[in-house]
Amino acid sequence: MFAIIPLGKKGSTGFPLITLCICVACALVFTFAHGESDIAALAYDARSFDVLKMFTSVFTHADIWHLLGNLFFFYCFARTIETRISAAGYVVAFVMFVLVTNIAFSISAGSAQMSTVGLSGVVWGFMGIYLFRYPKDYIDCFVWYVVIFKIIEVPAVIFILAFLAFNVGEYRHLDGSNVNYIAHFSGCAAGALFRLMFWHVFTTEKPEPKRKPAVSARPGRPIRRY
Repeated sequence: MFAIIPLGKKGSTGFPLITLCICVACALVFTFAHGESDIAALAYDARSFDVLKMFTSVFTHADIWHLLGNLFFFYCFARTIETRISAAGYVVAFVMFVLVTNIAFSISAGSAQMSTVGLSGVVWGFMGIYLFRYPKDYIDCFVWYVVIFKIIEVPAVIFILAFLAFNVGEYRHLDGSNVNYIAHFSGCAAGALFRLMFWHVFTTEKPEPKRKPAVSARPGRPIRRY
């Protein structure tokens, strides 16, 4: 048995209120709507382009492992982003990821009758922001290998790109998978787009102070030592 679970940015500070509220909302929806009929009612149909169902679907999960997996990754990356942008920016990013990932799913499905649920597209959106904003930062990860338990530090660029490569490999070689990989890929792309186009508008990060140039002695002037 091997598992690696992200715990969050090393040294991350701030209280991620909106992120926690979204996690609680997903847990509540699962508690009261985890039957097949409930999930079908909240799922997004690729042929419908129903904006309301785009939003209800991201709070809905197929089973407990689907829910826990998404929430672990969501909290790990979204909490850091939330503490570094305004509340308005966070909401804009969330809405952008919901719309982009579901529209991409509709386009990829064509006329096929397919539906989707889950927060993973949004999760990958925040992972995309993280990848392009903090690639050199370290993520604390809980590693479980048989009977070995350990917390290690992994550079964000390595963790996210490795996980993305794993998804690409599964998408290309696993036929009949019920995982919405299109949401993963389009979410990551949307996160990169948000970082490049909107980060400077919504960020609350303070620019690093400019370093003053070192004062050098005048040429030809002796320097006294005491």
